[in-house]
Amino acid sequence: MSTSFTFQNAPVELLDIPQLVLLTDTTKKVDTWLMDRFFPQRVSYSKKEVPVGELNTATPLAPFVSPNVAGRQINVAESGKVGFVKPAYLKPMVTIVPSDVQDSALVTQLRRYGIVATGSNRLSDAELLLIDQAQKAIYLRQSIENRKLLIARDVLLYGKTTFASADFPSYTVDYNRDAACNFAPLVKWNLANATPVQDMQSMINISVEYAGVAPNLALTSSKVFNALIQNDEFKEKFIKPYASISVPITPTFDDPSKPQFRGTVDNVQIWTYDGIHNMNGTVERFIPEDFFGMVTDANGWIAHCAIQNIEAFGQPLEFFLNQWQEKNPSSIQMLAESSPLAVPNNKNGLVGGRGFV
Repeated sequence: MSTSFTFQNAPVELLDIPQLVLLTDTTKKVDTWLMDRFFPQRVSYSKKEVPVGELNTATPLAPFVSPNVAGRQINVAESGKVGFVKPAYLKPMVTIVPSDVQDSALVTQLRRYGIVATGSNRLSDAELLLIDQAQKAIYLRQSIENRKLLIARDVLLYGKTTFASADFPSYTVDYNRDAACNFAPLVKWNLANATPVQDMQSMINISVEYAGVAPNLALTSSKVFNALIQNDEFKEKFIKPYASISVPITPTFDDPSKPQFRGTVDNVQIWTYDGIHNMNGTVERFIPEDFFGMVTDANGWIAHCAIQNIEAFGQPLEFFLNQWQEKNPSSIQMLAESSPLAVPNNKNGLVGGRGFV
């Protein structure tokens, strides 16, 4: 079904919300590797806060009972006392106008579905308006996904995240990661007298002490990784012993658009990620180029709370989309809403920091 608006004193048929949501679901999305890899669990709450302490992180065990007695409820242990944390609230909005720049892939998709003119037929003003509507819906979806990625990135790397904008007071969610988990080498790894092997062992020791388990993954940038594999001590310990068997480092060219698995070192996977995002016209990296971290917790949560829009009926949706027409000034508006929060499974699940190169 379509929805009707008035444009230049004439009725036009645009996509309705279910169609737009389906379109955003079937269109190429933002690379969400950081969330998928380190925060794979999903949970929703029909409330305005996340009861973090209720997120059970214990492994359940079936109780022992006699076969002749009634079943027994599993005693589920909670990870600490219940604490309520306010999530972020995202509410980007755009104005729909006839598109003068079209995404060719999107136009091809809309033509394939018979939504806009096919072949060499000229696109009408109504169709250009519809194309802009579709592009803006995807844009809003991507803006929310990017913000969720930054929230997850901050929680993973630093154990906390801050919500702030020009019209929103600064609010920090701090999971109280132990200060000992913030690690930087005494000598940067791109210098001649660096000791990356000893530094990595020190980070493993800290992980065991404060997270209760040794790390099984290292996350860094290509710049740090390139410095690491040029270090003689690292090569002596992790490459030369395997020269006649196999190479524990995977030789690859740097690909800034995707995470790259570089190999396994002493049962620790090494991943580099050089993805970027655009914040208010400034291009920034998701992982700072001088960052190195050893990870024990790759089982965090992405929680979604209630959408505070009367038309959403308080549902905890990942993505809520709405559109309407303003009379004064005359315009077609589109709004997206989401209320996400990233929650670590282990607050001390990463040891590392910046300053490695």
